[in-house]
Amino acid sequence: MTTSEPSIEIDRELCMGSATCTFHAPDTFDVDDDMKVVLLDGPHDDIAAIRAAVDGCPTRAIRLIENS
Repeated sequence: MTTSEPSIEIDRELCMGSATCTFHAPDTFDVDDDMKVVLLDGPHDDIAAIRAAVDGCPTRAIRLIENS
């Protein structure tokens, strides 16, 4: 059985602009002029870095959805 890549959900309303996500996964996340998280077009960081960004988000504005 093959599993697909996890997907990333962002809630910009929850984002407070700490940019912790950009520290952990700079090829996946950035902040815009409003200091809100944005998902970058690929290539992305490895899954461990993305998980660290998700876990490090102080407002839980980023979610990793495991697809099966």
